[in-house]
Amino acid sequence: MAQYDVESKSTISRAIAVLADEGILFTDPLAPRRGVRVRARTEFLRPIDQQLAAPVEVDGGRTFEEFSFLGSGELDVEVSYARREASDLADLLGDELLLERTYRYLVRGTPHQVMRSWMPDRIAAAAGLTDPSDEVAGRFVESWLVAAGVEPHHVSLTLKSRLPTAEEAADLAMPRALPIMVRRRVVFTAADQAVELSTSLVVADQITYLAEYELRTPC
Repeated sequence: MAQYDVESKSTISRAIAVLADEGILFTDPLAPRRGVRVRARTEFLRPIDQQLAAPVEVDGGRTFEEFSFLGSGELDVEVSYARREASDLADLLGDELLLERTYRYLVRGTPHQVMRSWMPDRIAAAAGLTDPSDEVAGRFVESWLVAAGVEPHHVSLTLKSRLPTAEEAADLAMPRALPIMVRRRVVFTAADQAVELSTSLVVADQITYLAEYELRTPC
């Protein structure tokens, strides 16, 4: 406290709280021993959709690091699997057991993105997705679906900006006053049956999405 010429810890605590509300500092609730840290606010430019940047590849395409131009050791990915009933997703994916895959991306120690994917567990099992150890870096969901005998035909993609829920803010170690970008992607078969849903949550000041494509007919 002498270093900052203050006599009370409460003064420092209030200052930290203000900076945390501004998104400058954060304490990761999943690792509180790290203490208060400066929140990295590197902005990334990434394709709005993987299919606008690379074709479907069975053995893995470009990785998150390559899309984001990150060097070795700058990215950590926490992957978890869970099975759940369709419940609120039943209208889209059918009333059956789903595999929920969660990916939490940390860039230089700061939570950057949380992505969740849901698909019928029977399809996931047919594709060989039963455990996080089955993951292949850079492999797109379309290639997993093809491996399961499911032919992806078209995609619905939406982007939305909103304030995070308490759970989302905790996952991203961010203040709830900052907005997030929510990218929602649904893969359909030719019969218009949804076979996979994913959402990606990113703090809004850390991402710019880009779409580049060829015009099929002259304007």
